[in-house]
Amino acid sequence: MSDGIIENLLLMAGSFAYGFLVIGIGVTIQKRLKKDASFTRKVIHIFVGFCSFVTFWFSPGFAWLSAIIGSCFTFLVYLTRPAGPLHVMFDAMARDGDVDASALKGPLYYAIMLTILTSIFAIVPSLLALYWIPASCLAMMFLGDGIAPIIGKRWGRHRYGKYNRSVEGSMIVFAMGFLGGLFAVLLGWLTSATQSIPANLAMVIMLVFIVSGINACVEAISPGGYDNITCPCISTVSMILLYLMLFHSF
Repeated sequence: MSDGIIENLLLMAGSFAYGFLVIGIGVTIQKRLKKDASFTRKVIHIFVGFCSFVTFWFSPGFAWLSAIIGSCFTFLVYLTRPAGPLHVMFDAMARDGDVDASALKGPLYYAIMLTILTSIFAIVPSLLALYWIPASCLAMMFLGDGIAPIIGKRWGRHRYGKYNRSVEGSMIVFAMGFLGGLFAVLLGWLTSATQSIPANLAMVIMLVFIVSGINACVEAISPGGYDNITCPCISTVSMILLYLMLFHSF
């Protein structure tokens, strides 16, 4: 277990540094440009979760360090509540519903699901080789759900459903989710020695394409904030089942 410990601890430190850098950049730009809290929230939503992708490069014996990263991120979000020591971050990220609830529900759910999915696949040895699956589905949430509100708020003209989603926004959830999911898969395929990704790239692309559509549908019917739970959870389960159907015989 001592082999490679320095390298793995440096990877963990780099992941923390990246996460804090994203948060710092978001807050700094928000204050300099006088943006509202939604700006910081979107920057963090889109970029900070990618720190969990360090799991691709951890040695198998140290992949459990990902659980520590996720748990620390979740605890950090918890500390941003109005009564917490990092309440300045609450003021920088809260929307009206968060103010009423005195908690950053959306970011907290985001952090919890990131931690749960990453930890399960990083800690269970037999699942580590399939970490590309939750990584892909988390990337769909990072990019798709992060960018869609920007497009929907500015250009969304065709509204539908109980939660006032727009066709334009849902199309972005699908398109950016597909690109994000594909990026995660290709990253794992090209750089990680721990991942077991099918060599049939066309089939993998089709798999990500289908799950991106499922992710967009789930986002469309999920209440605001709760899509940070429903989207990665349902997408991951769907991708696992489709992966087994496409690449394995029962």
